[in-house]
Amino acid sequence: MIDLMSADAMADPGWVASELLAGERVILYKGFNPPFYIVSRYADVESVLRQPDVFISGQGQGPNFAPASGVVSDPPDHTFYRGLVQDYFQPKAIASLEPRLKQIAKEQLDTVAAERAWDLHDTLAFPLPIRIICEVLGVPVDDIWQFKRWSDASVAALAAEDPSMFAAEAEKLREYLIELFDKKRRQRDGTLLDRMAHAERDGQPIPEQEALSLTGQMFVAGNETTTSLITNFVWRMFKLDLWQDFVENRFDLDLAINESLRFDPPLLALFRTTARDVAIGDATIPAGSKVMTHYGAANRDPDAYDDPNTFAPERRGKTPLSFGLGIHICLGRELARLEARVALNALRERYPKLTLESDGVRIPPFFFWGRSKLPVRS
Repeated sequence: MIDLMSADAMADPGWVASELLAGERVILYKGFNPPFYIVSRYADVESVLRQPDVFISGQGQGPNFAPASGVVSDPPDHTFYRGLVQDYFQPKAIASLEPRLKQIAKEQLDTVAAERAWDLHDTLAFPLPIRIICEVLGVPVDDIWQFKRWSDASVAALAAEDPSMFAAEAEKLREYLIELFDKKRRQRDGTLLDRMAHAERDGQPIPEQEALSLTGQMFVAGNETTTSLITNFVWRMFKLDLWQDFVENRFDLDLAINESLRFDPPLLALFRTTARDVAIGDATIPAGSKVMTHYGAANRDPDAYDDPNTFAPERRGKTPLSFGLGIHICLGRELARLEARVALNALRERYPKLTLESDGVRIPPFFFWGRSKLPVRS
């Protein structure tokens, strides 16, 4: 039986994908408490994501049963909260951020201008997306490393059998946001938190806990995925001896980013809960069961992609499932692509002779894929 937390699984998502795709369409995974079902074929994952009334998000998109709110909730709550924030993630709004992103990328790379050895994650991949999401939200950037600790704790809690061990960090974030919301209510500034602080539903202010949950979701989603997308891309370029091709612009960067999302999805999976018994192939998943939609495996399904275990920088075809589908498709997907494009262009222009010092350190949650450290030399 596959072990999603084994050394092989943690080292290579392709190994997990191959194991899952070689097995049944649906498996019951007992290596986590509570156990959950896994669907891994592209068509099955796509079907699950397009049936939000059958495979609900209201019990959380992690493996634990936890009532969800904000954009992770089910309609009609989901419809309201997504509508509240989505203007800030529309194409025009995202495009307007490009000059600022380029400035941030330059500033971050300037910090290591005199260094030969430095860490790509700490210098660029993490600070770029977290600085811009803080600006969009209206969160001060005085201590982005404190925000990083809170973000990491939120992600770790999502993947933990005992999320309570991260409760202290969650409470610190909650206290910080309560104080920040109070400031926004006293002085408007046009930021996303300003909108949340003054939002009403049916003539009443939205509940404080809903506003806090929504902010946490925007904050974590606004940095975690892009950070891993950048580190995964650079790491894969070196592992496949493609760095020089990348530097010399021998392939379309947007297509290559899309291929990176397929081959190395920052989120290997998310979870839904069945609202009723559901048949998939020969299996029946009982009502009230957690279901893992495994993007990493679906993205390497040979029924969806030719030669799926080869990284092909200019691959075209089916859209990878890495940002989800349907009503819960990632709000920040276009922002993540833009951030990655800006960061990668800045990196190759500034450091065309960059080399990889080591494979770095993998982030720990078992259904996330990226690096918390990536040492390089310029």
